[in-house]
Amino acid sequence: MSTLNDVVITKLSGGLGRRNPEQDMVSGLLFDGVATTKLALNKIERLASLEDAEALGITADYDVNEQLPVNNQSAYYQIQQFFRMNPSGDLYIMVTTATSYEEIAGKAMDMQEKANGNIRQMAIIYSGATTFAQTQAAVLKAQTQADLAYKDYMPFEIILEGKGFTVDAPSLDGSDAENVSVVIAMDVDKATKYKNTAAVGLALGAISKAKVSENIAWIEKFNLTGEGFAKAGFVGGQEIKTLGTLNELNEKRFIFARTHTGLPGVYFNDSATCTNGTSDFAYVENNRTINKATRLLRTALLPKLASPVLVDIDGKLPQSVSKSFEGLCRSALEGMVANQEVSAFDVYVDPKQNILATSELKVKAEITPIGTARKIMVDLGFKNPFGIDKA
Repeated sequence: MSTLNDVVITKLSGGLGRRNPEQDMVSGLLFDGVATTKLALNKIERLASLEDAEALGITADYDVNEQLPVNNQSAYYQIQQFFRMNPSGDLYIMVTTATSYEEIAGKAMDMQEKANGNIRQMAIIYSGATTFAQTQAAVLKAQTQADLAYKDYMPFEIILEGKGFTVDAPSLDGSDAENVSVVIAMDVDKATKYKNTAAVGLALGAISKAKVSENIAWIEKFNLTGEGFAKAGFVGGQEIKTLGTLNELNEKRFIFARTHTGLPGVYFNDSATCTNGTSDFAYVENNRTINKATRLLRTALLPKLASPVLVDIDGKLPQSVSKSFEGLCRSALEGMVANQEVSAFDVYVDPKQNILATSELKVKAEITPIGTARKIMVDLGFKNPFGIDKA
């Protein structure tokens, strides 16, 4: 059957290259406390704003609930700071019971599982009286949770408040807790009310706002000043201004707030984790980058699990097969390059591997991270345009 002559236009989809919303900002806050009429113990709730928390009964009054161990909870304050730092944030919360900082840190994986592995970074706070030694125990417990999460393909970073902090606190360098960071920053005025608390909600908000490759100490992007955090201090309201002490605390791998001469505002010093400074995973952005690549690669390769794999007459992988698997991995990581989350990557599937004997297909993937200008070195001196007079 003939049809009239015409110009036929077929509408196509996919040309804009739109992707599913990134999950990098999905965060969690785990805290001890009491249930409210709308918030049950050990049940997760997802917040898109401070108002969502208030609707669940987490208000300023909740932070001074007399049923808590020492009347020193900071859940509302932390949530308020999280959303102030990242108004577009996505925050899971869970309230539970605990008798120690270490015990509540041991519930991080439980919360992650209840969130279906969606949480990328989690802050943990505890209302009870806690020494710094007990905080150190919580660091180690938190790392065991992070290790479990990585094995179960749901990696996340853990942010702890440095409860019991003093200027002579021992170093966190070499604590073998590469997925845990300790924040000792606190607003001086708020520390009067929250006597043994750090601004982990503020740090969590900054991390969730950052690309996985970005350091939360980046001056241009992460000015911390605002309602609830106006004056840089430490846990307990201490004000430490001596450069030598700040350098020492930085070397001990604490995360704190500081000011910069000649520039208004308050900023984090760095994004250290509780491990050796020479480690590949010494900073939060290192871990977030590798965690994201881990999730992307697994998602790309999982449909191929238990699939048939052709081999040639010598038992090797044909080029078409090895290149097919390499292509899957490349497609998964290309978005990270486009988004400036990694500088480059390389993927290789060795065609000589003996898959018939092992039933294992081995893929080697390497990513080149984005660098961080932690120090900017300038050589500055005078110049005489006429040259040096040697007369």
